[in-house]
Amino acid sequence: MDRLAFNCLKRFILALALLILQCSYHLFVATGDTLSMGASLRENQTIISKNGTFELGFFSPNGTNNWYVGIWYAQIPDKTIVWVANRETPIRDLPGVLTLSTSGYLTVSDWQGQNIWSSNKTQQTKASRAYILDNGNFVLFGAQNTSEIVWESFGDPTDTLLPTMKLWKGLKLNSWKSSVDPAPGPFFDQMNPSPGETDLSMHYKNGVSYYSTGAWTGSYFTTLPGALSYTILKMEFLVFSPTRMYYTYKLGPQASTMMARHVLNRNGEMVLYYWTNNNSWSPIWYQPQSSCGVYGVCGAYGVCFTEENIQSCRCMEGFHPRNAIAWSSQEWWLSGCVRRTPLNCAAINGSGTQDGFLQVTDKSLSDKEPFQITSEWTLLGCKTACLNNCSCTAFAFTDSNSDVCKLWYGDLLSMRAKATSSDGQLLFIRLAASDVSLLSVHAGRGSSRVIALSISIPLGVAVLSCMFIGACIIQSRRGRLLQKVEEYDAPTSLRTFTYKELKIASSNFAHELGKGAFGCVFKATLRDKTLVAVKRLESSAQAEKQFRAEISTIGNIHHVNLVRLRGFCVEGSKRMLVYEYMQNGSLNSFLGRKSKEEDKVLDWNTKFGIALGTARGLLYLHDECRDRIIHCDIKPENILLDTDFSPKVSDFGLAKLVGRDFSKVLTTTRGTIGYLAPEWLTGVPITVKVDVYSFGMTLLEIISGRRNSDLSVQESQRYFPTWAATQILKGNTIGIVDERIADKADVEEVRRAAVVSILCIQEDENARPSMAQVVRILEAKSESNVEQYERCLQALIDNHCVY
Repeated sequence: MDRLAFNCLKRFILALALLILQCSYHLFVATGDTLSMGASLRENQTIISKNGTFELGFFSPNGTNNWYVGIWYAQIPDKTIVWVANRETPIRDLPGVLTLSTSGYLTVSDWQGQNIWSSNKTQQTKASRAYILDNGNFVLFGAQNTSEIVWESFGDPTDTLLPTMKLWKGLKLNSWKSSVDPAPGPFFDQMNPSPGETDLSMHYKNGVSYYSTGAWTGSYFTTLPGALSYTILKMEFLVFSPTRMYYTYKLGPQASTMMARHVLNRNGEMVLYYWTNNNSWSPIWYQPQSSCGVYGVCGAYGVCFTEENIQSCRCMEGFHPRNAIAWSSQEWWLSGCVRRTPLNCAAINGSGTQDGFLQVTDKSLSDKEPFQITSEWTLLGCKTACLNNCSCTAFAFTDSNSDVCKLWYGDLLSMRAKATSSDGQLLFIRLAASDVSLLSVHAGRGSSRVIALSISIPLGVAVLSCMFIGACIIQSRRGRLLQKVEEYDAPTSLRTFTYKELKIASSNFAHELGKGAFGCVFKATLRDKTLVAVKRLESSAQAEKQFRAEISTIGNIHHVNLVRLRGFCVEGSKRMLVYEYMQNGSLNSFLGRKSKEEDKVLDWNTKFGIALGTARGLLYLHDECRDRIIHCDIKPENILLDTDFSPKVSDFGLAKLVGRDFSKVLTTTRGTIGYLAPEWLTGVPITVKVDVYSFGMTLLEIISGRRNSDLSVQESQRYFPTWAATQILKGNTIGIVDERIADKADVEEVRRAAVVSILCIQEDENARPSMAQVVRILEAKSESNVEQYERCLQALIDNHCVY
């Protein structure tokens, strides 16, 4: 064969080989929801579940050059990751390749072909194909038994528990390390590993448990009874043996098309989210209720303050952030703090200056922080015992009838702020001697500094200057106050107070009346001897929204059954609201059967008056204002009682204004678990009927004198609405009334109140009565549909609705 023919043959063979490779590539790529044996995913290639909900492929967190294989929601533009394969071994710079190899295992390799991750660590049998299922589970089916699941992503979870996903005893949810690093963080959630135990608990990396759901009762966990609706979400717990059991949850019929996820976030909180129609994830439930309840949330030597603060972690005296950028961005407080000056443990052997101790009086250590009790019985002996051990970082001495010396070793991870130091325990933190001296001097100067004023200026000039400056200040203050009224669109009838004026009136905020989500309420006496309640809001963006909402709603309306707003204060970051004072506090303090105090037991006439007055107040908000107002958070805590026990609806921080031309409004979830109407959790536009539902739940509590989910009663009566419906259907309506007043209750009024409460808590918002109809029924000016009432009773019993 001549050279020309050989070259032609060579080119033909190469072209044929290229064609075969191209055909092979198209045969072995992923299609639809499937990854076949030998197929691969590269770069922007993905597979999507048949229902279009979940997508699997490569992703890179914003601001990084790291690549991971993950699963996310396909229809949400901003990727919400629910599972990560190679979370501990990212691929650098460029995406890699995900392959279902001909050996029957999933592998992730980088762009150079180096193996990064494989399913063979937990996969026992070879697979033939892989699918991304509609529930978000990525599964491998067996090569021999093609219907057998031989591996699944649900069996190797990251930080997210999806509906129908089973959290078996032995599996863990691990938080992300940060918002851009899916590597396992220090927090994990698991079933109690002890045989027979059925609680779920959250842990810090050293094994410290900081939250538990309590044991499973067969219907719910003991610390979460009645927290969620059966129609929205149903929890399940299956036990096969003391060591083989799992927890799962499913979406109810009303929420079957809703997207939900249970996430252990990077700050150690377990949050249940659902996707709303206004394109955002909204939390339904979270634990612990306070971020300071998470062990180690501020890292080593960080101090946790209440979650309402914008900066909820601060370094202890003598320490500074280990990672200043992370702390200033509030991205990663877990990095913690370090001493400004290293300790000098060599001083124990006589070399250099010994370390010292700084006493802290406004902070405390959690009882979960491991400590050692010694036999030392004096403060000096306790200090010496700690000083002579280089690993000892703090000590506490309780000077009481039985002296106790506690020693802490290693980094302190659970320091919290506290209001007082009345526990009798003296706490000391170990620092370098130089830092102790410096901090002590600063503390002393703070309490004894004297400002010297020159007296060489002629007295007349000083007096004239003060008068001139004073006049300028007064004029400037008047201008600022007028500007505040305009800026906040406040009615001119509202008075503007200064911070100093309210501080004096409240005796430096000494008498606390109560505490809400965004601040505390204090009793105060104005100069004219008028008693008022001052709500001092925390400094946060959400609190600012609450402040503006209160002024723009209740500041413009007046009704005998709505609390009156007298004025407000705006100075710098300080925000305060001044209300009329309610002598008998909130309705909440008169509910609950634990109290045996006679003055806490309201008679039936008073209760019925409170119910009717509250209904009239809501009717005014819904139908008689210039703009319709949806309160959004009706509950006993927000119904205040004056001297005569007349009710006044309060706390309009979550309220929503709706124009008269509109009947519905789309908004984020507002309100309180236990009083939330079902439509809140489905993300649909809300109407005034959410207030009707909340009023119905509150009215049941008024009738019975107890909360709708009371742990102190026997299990069959634990969720009161269901038990009450059962009693009413049996003809025992009077049986739902507080037994302490039942014999003197008006039977007809009880019947009307029971009818209203049951009709108000119907799942279908269109079936609920308006507040106008509610008032007419309570006033005996109208009657309800008996057939509808009985259907609602039966539905409540059948569905065991818990909102």
